[in-house]
Amino acid sequence: MARHRPAAEGGYQRGEETRARIVQAALRLFGERGYEGASTRDIAREAGVNAPALQYYFDSKEGVYLACIAFFVERVWEHLEEVVAHAESVLADAHAGDRALTEAYLSIQARFASFAYDAPEAVHWRMFMARERAGLGPAASFDVIDKGLNRRLFAATSGIIGRLLGKPADDEETRIRTVAIDGQVLVFRMMRRQVLSVLGWESIGQRETTRVAAVILDQTRELLAALVRSRKARLAAEPGRGARD
Repeated sequence: MARHRPAAEGGYQRGEETRARIVQAALRLFGERGYEGASTRDIAREAGVNAPALQYYFDSKEGVYLACIAFFVERVWEHLEEVVAHAESVLADAHAGDRALTEAYLSIQARFASFAYDAPEAVHWRMFMARERAGLGPAASFDVIDKGLNRRLFAATSGIIGRLLGKPADDEETRIRTVAIDGQVLVFRMMRRQVLSVLGWESIGQRETTRVAAVILDQTRELLAALVRSRKARLAAEPGRGARD
């Protein structure tokens, strides 16, 4: 990871402001041009700093990119920390019922949809993360986002889906279903052109995003209810066992 240093002159606050400006510029350019297409010189020009400033703060272009990943992870947790922590507390209760588990999952999904659709910087983040998820960034970036975001978030969602399904969180079916259900929010951002085409929309604004979020949440509630029905039917079919309430 790149070194985190304030400017030698101007003090810590000025250094932090410069560093943040570089990260914002890099997010835009990496999103528009990709990791290979965005040069450090272009990023410096976009940020309004000289090229050596990037090396001072981040050592290299990869360091700038990893700082963008770290910034993204931090922003996501600002939105998700509360609902994920609540879901973890529900999971810690062995007696939590299906309704509590379902509502905990829906809270995570609703908050993530709000972040993905409503954040002013979402268009830049969407482009940046679409390239990252396609494996077009440096190899080290996956480890940063996996440790910083994916593992805890997936542990919460797969734990809930596993409980509703009646299978362990690390069961293959549980994990497949979790990936499929979790991914509903992102597909409307990652596949923007196709979404506009099939829905006949000219753009995705507040009305469209509100509609998408509402339908996704309704669909997810039905999907989770189907998992519960499947679990109860399976248990009812086992000799000597009844469905759990």
